[in-house]
Amino acid sequence: MGINSISGSSFVNTSRGEVSIQPSQDQRERGSIDSFVREQQGQVSPEQNFANAGKAYQNMHAQNMANVQGTMGIQGEAVNMYPNRAGYDENFLGTKLPLPTLGDSIKDQVAMRTDKPGEYELPYTNFSIVMNGERKQCFYTICNIDGSQSQNIKRSGEWEIDGRIPRDCQLGNEAYRNNDIDKGHMVRRLDPCWGKDAKRANNDTFSYCNATLQHGGLNQKEWLELENHVIDTATGEGSKMTVITGPIFREDDPWFDNNGKMKEPAQIPMSFFKTVVWAGDDGNLKSASFVLSQEDIINGDGQLHLKEFTPGRFDVYQVPQKQLEEMTDLHFGNIGDITEQPKRLT
Repeated sequence: MGINSISGSSFVNTSRGEVSIQPSQDQRERGSIDSFVREQQGQVSPEQNFANAGKAYQNMHAQNMANVQGTMGIQGEAVNMYPNRAGYDENFLGTKLPLPTLGDSIKDQVAMRTDKPGEYELPYTNFSIVMNGERKQCFYTICNIDGSQSQNIKRSGEWEIDGRIPRDCQLGNEAYRNNDIDKGHMVRRLDPCWGKDAKRANNDTFSYCNATLQHGGLNQKEWLELENHVIDTATGEGSKMTVITGPIFREDDPWFDNNGKMKEPAQIPMSFFKTVVWAGDDGNLKSASFVLSQEDIINGDGQLHLKEFTPGRFDVYQVPQKQLEEMTDLHFGNIGDITEQPKRLT
């Protein structure tokens, strides 16, 4: 399949914010949850009162969270619970490809869902995201692309907070306004736009969980060229691919507070990866991984006011899967890596 050409170089041109919960009209008429409990006094035991109050609160919370799509959070932010999303399909390529697993050094940093305790996968339309709650950016996104059903959906959508994880586990517009940092889509907007829910997929890519601190100098140039090469290959051949994308976090990444606009600063990742997986003619999985750096771009932007930063080179590399796993402590399983040695693409 023509995706093998991806190994070449032709494509490169060079306060814990919670959702505001308002009581329903029926609850307002009753007065409050407390009044509900008091109405039961004299009829049930204190233990039952406590249990009833807990159930009532849980029911109210569930109802409000289910209806939060399109509402505003306490800071005037749009919040979406993304209901009824199937997310990433691990059997999409015909050979099972589970979600990448988190290594021991990072698994305690994962942002857990508040609507489904014990779970951390955030499903959207044709893709899923796993978030790093400490860095407030994704560990990775993983997207199914079906080139035979791809639709060129017009760009539209409003950036929204994902209400399924705590607000302080994700960056909002406070990190992106009035600077050269783009809301860099990790799942490229057009990649999941296929099938009957293509328009919804387009809108889902505007989740802040799908954005990272990526400088416009990378996002609009080499990163875009790589994205174009992937989607053009899929649509040109009507083929299926799975694309895994994310930042490469390092302890020495520079801190950034957007010149005081952010309540808590965040570290800007200096590199990003993209792994493309497809099924070969024999049904076995094959893959190619790429790492792109933005160090020189970030260092050259005097508006960001970064401290304690040592510049590196602005390079694009195709790297072996094993090396990428060492850099990220993410583990992709047996995906038939076609790259034996790292090579710089020009």
